[in-house]
Amino acid sequence: MYLRNGKIGVIDLETGESSEEEMISDSASSIRVSRDLLDKFGPESMVLGTGLLTGSLIPASCAGTIVAGKKTMPLLGYAGIELKLSGFDFLVVNGRASKTGYVWARDGIVEFVELASAARINSWQRTDKIRADQGDSKIQVVSAGPWCDAVNPASQLIIDHWGGEDKVGMGAEFGKRNLTAVAFRGMGELEVAEPETHFSKCVSLIRNHLSKLGPNMGLSSYYEGARKEDFASLVHRSVGCYGCPFPCRTFVKTEEDPKEMRLMHREPGYLHYDIPALARAAELGLSALDAARVFVRCAQAGAEPVAVLNACSAKRDRVDANMIERLMVTPTEIEVSFKGNFEASFQDKHDYESSLGLGLCPRYWSKVGYDIDSLSSCIESALGSKLPSVD
Repeated sequence: MYLRNGKIGVIDLETGESSEEEMISDSASSIRVSRDLLDKFGPESMVLGTGLLTGSLIPASCAGTIVAGKKTMPLLGYAGIELKLSGFDFLVVNGRASKTGYVWARDGIVEFVELASAARINSWQRTDKIRADQGDSKIQVVSAGPWCDAVNPASQLIIDHWGGEDKVGMGAEFGKRNLTAVAFRGMGELEVAEPETHFSKCVSLIRNHLSKLGPNMGLSSYYEGARKEDFASLVHRSVGCYGCPFPCRTFVKTEEDPKEMRLMHREPGYLHYDIPALARAAELGLSALDAARVFVRCAQAGAEPVAVLNACSAKRDRVDANMIERLMVTPTEIEVSFKGNFEASFQDKHDYESSLGLGLCPRYWSKVGYDIDSLSSCIESALGSKLPSVD
């Protein structure tokens, strides 16, 4: 099966038992397949999935998804591709764990691992501990923080220390299940039908995109606020997700010289790609330095920053970092009700779900012009056939 493992991992948090099922759906969309799996395993289940094109050479084919109830969250960075390389196309999580812990998937194996210290540590520390305990710094961790544990509606999941994908309160779904993280690592391989043709077609497509996109300036290519001097003066470097030739992630240093290439401080800064949060911080008068420090604390707590900023502004005209720090210690329940960071890239929700479900980053593909027909030659050389149904 090209670009698929053909496997679905299933784990029951209550019993700790895991099993494996054969992938039989003919849909190319991780969202469609995930919703079908929710119908099969029950509405209280949660599904982590990958699109058919995740891990191909098509530009920005990095995306996975988490679906629970009516909530859908993208998995970007290297999380989506790492999930697929772990040997599973989908992970179904059932039940509620009696003890705090995380789901650990690698090389076709999925299990529940207890993490007794989770209640005493934040999301960054949970990620670091899981990597240390499993002996691999490249493990991708989708971690929850204290706000997630408390099932706060304004919680957010953190991927590889950074926040921005979860704008639907998926962190609360982890809290309901007494789940602190899902971690995956894989050494698997994906096959395509015509490797040389697929490579050449995708390179040609990337070249066509670059001629449209122009020079890349990291996040400032997507958000004008990142061009302002107070933000630009903190910029250390820009990085992209798997397979992306036009990065939208910019790392800023807040605790050391941004021109120093080494990371000397334990927590030197923050990787920005959450445009709604940056825009809201700017509206409230926070400097780029204070905004980055606030986002660090939000990420560690597992708190969604736009909701936090809105809650603070409702209490006082002037919002500052100290005020937000106090809210991190004594969280209040805040509803999240706005378009997501990446969903906002598209005016048409169908296009957003179509690109994300296939495994393509919505931000990148909204910028180059999402057109499934333009991908046909790349897709057919990968699959050896036309693209199956996306809906």
